[in-house]
Amino acid sequence: MKICKISRKGQFLLIQILLFISFFISSDTSIIFAGDTGTSSALSEKTLKSDESLSYKDSNEEASSLETTIKEEFSTEAIWLGFEKEVTIATRLETPIRKAPSIVTVITAEEIKNLGYRTFAEILRTVPGFEILKKADFGDIVPAVRGLESANRIRVMIDGHFVNNPLRGGAFGNFDDFPVENIKRIEIIRGPGSAMYGENAFTAVINIITKEAQDIDGIRISSGYGSFDTYDENITFGKKYGNINISGLLRYRQINGFNGIIESDIQTTIDNNLSPFGFPPTSQAPGTVEDWRQEYDMHLKVDYKDIYFHGWYSNKNRGPFVGPQYALTDESDIESNYVFTEIGYKKTFNERFTLKPKIYYDQFDNNSYVESLPEGTTIPLDLNGDGIPDIFNTYGDGLIGNGKVTQKIAGTEIPFDFKLFDGNTITLGLEYRLINQTNVHFLSNFNPLTLEPLDSVEDFSDTYPNLEEATRRILSVYMQDTWDVTSTLNLTLGLRHDHYNDFGNATSPRVGLTWAFMKDASLKLLFGEAFRAPSFTEMFSANQPAIQGNPDLDPETIRTYEAGLSYKFNRYVASSINYFINSIEDLIALRTVDVTQNTSRYENFGDAQVQGIEFETKVDMTKGNYIFMNYTFQNPEDEDGNDLPFVAQHTGNFGVNIHCWKYINTNMSTFVSGRRSREEGDPRDDLPSYALLNLSFIGREFFKTMEVQGTVFNLLDKDYSDPGPISIQDDLPRPERTFFVGLSYQF
Repeated sequence: MKICKISRKGQFLLIQILLFISFFISSDTSIIFAGDTGTSSALSEKTLKSDESLSYKDSNEEASSLETTIKEEFSTEAIWLGFEKEVTIATRLETPIRKAPSIVTVITAEEIKNLGYRTFAEILRTVPGFEILKKADFGDIVPAVRGLESANRIRVMIDGHFVNNPLRGGAFGNFDDFPVENIKRIEIIRGPGSAMYGENAFTAVINIITKEAQDIDGIRISSGYGSFDTYDENITFGKKYGNINISGLLRYRQINGFNGIIESDIQTTIDNNLSPFGFPPTSQAPGTVEDWRQEYDMHLKVDYKDIYFHGWYSNKNRGPFVGPQYALTDESDIESNYVFTEIGYKKTFNERFTLKPKIYYDQFDNNSYVESLPEGTTIPLDLNGDGIPDIFNTYGDGLIGNGKVTQKIAGTEIPFDFKLFDGNTITLGLEYRLINQTNVHFLSNFNPLTLEPLDSVEDFSDTYPNLEEATRRILSVYMQDTWDVTSTLNLTLGLRHDHYNDFGNATSPRVGLTWAFMKDASLKLLFGEAFRAPSFTEMFSANQPAIQGNPDLDPETIRTYEAGLSYKFNRYVASSINYFINSIEDLIALRTVDVTQNTSRYENFGDAQVQGIEFETKVDMTKGNYIFMNYTFQNPEDEDGNDLPFVAQHTGNFGVNIHCWKYINTNMSTFVSGRRSREEGDPRDDLPSYALLNLSFIGREFFKTMEVQGTVFNLLDKDYSDPGPISIQDDLPRPERTFFVGLSYQF
């Protein structure tokens, strides 16, 4: 790996954060706490001296008392920046956020409800360093994290169960619209997490923690309607029967889809090129995108003493948005089915040794019927390479491909924790995963090799499959040592070794140092490395006009340095600031290999560096009334100093929550994105900046347990777009002002 060099801009930012840290370390503490009144301490120099004689136990009792007071005072589930809140995602152990060796964000069910968001992807937009993009090919939601498009670089878990699809590597095709009614909280690591989690824990790790029996305690029914004929019906249930806890979800959702207009597409270009030869235009542009969805979700959790069962099933049908060839059509249907089951056991022996083995099975079934070019389209072929078409192939029913594939995953993991001595816990783990890509079928109305039109759809599964059958076996061992060196200094060392049968070995180290140098302040110094193996799509796509795989791809690697400072000024104001440097090698991306046929191939296009700074703060004014804000600056560049495409350098969130009466809650929030650059070779101007204003309203305790909620998204009806390929000149339109209203009742 190359040692990253810090640019002048990065040096300036680093100097700023060091000065910021120095200020807090060197400042007179009595000045810092001068404005603290009430239950918060006004610490003088004399108080500080007396504190030296206090035991650590006394300090903990004081902190516990303060925590109890705050929880009684405020309605939110936890203090926003988490000085008291414990998380498990950073170390797999319950750890206060201030001591967690990662930059962690926790989003609670109460915060999600106040914001009025209906999907998992919408929630992520509020996290510093995150941006949400829409892709043209199949309408996938792709988060960008710390300067990188990261759909397959984010490890997503549901209650600790890994749910990324091996086909494309990401989880957002199945879970971008995860039902918010079933979310207890979301824990997020910004930065690599491969040392503990392995696969896809490259730029971030997300754990969606679902509601348990005690969180629901009955049956809750919710129903909602929104723009584009959106229907969202949910039943959540949870009950405790002696030693048995049962909880789960049933959900149905449909949406006719955003009717954004595409003025021109790739077929428009083809039509223009063919007009001198007398062929009529066949493009459906100007026309609307195909963004409709229909989905079913079922979730079940059962706990009995030390044993648990966890299962999920989802079925989704959706349109292609624009489509893999970036041409509007009207006959596509993309279906995916996903099921997983997990059985685990957790037992503590002698209060020092905890064993947590589990076995699991996952299955992804994908069935895509894609009309990639419209009815009547003609494709010119230049066989001689002289720039003059020799053959004109016309497809009366359009260019049709029907692909089916199944990924089956079976695995087991055996972790255990051992308390070596007070303040020190060693975690050891062994994991084995077997991934099979099978049941590959490919049917089309053209010969995949020659593009010759056929009279009907024929089966090419044996001769020209669109994917290869493949097997991947991963054997992993990991170790972590968390050590409270002193009452204020914590050290975490981690190491993971993965053996891939198709890529060899990968070792991912991790070091985290947290220092509570003042009562309400903590400093984190972090280092980590991560590894991402190419997905099956990136390696094995074949025999299709749009995308070609590359079995010779090298894995991506990342090395990350982070410094984070968190400080709670008083009982009302908490802030944090983080600085990070990412050095990435062998980035994988699609590169155009045939402009005339709009064909792309996955390549290792080079290295990249991202430097950035994240700032967030929250002000709790009175019970349920608070202001929150965050800002991210990032400078993603390739090895030649060019900006990485599609990601804004500046993003931020600002919001106000007003809970002036126990029955009413109102929330107003704004997301701001700066300009976004283009891919190399794209002559168009950068995408302009934009801001989105959302307004949410909650009415509680109507007829005892009834709630009414309404949300208006993009309240000011801002016209904005996500970046599209050069064949879609006006980019990808995003929704105008939309609304959603919902009603729920607890039995």
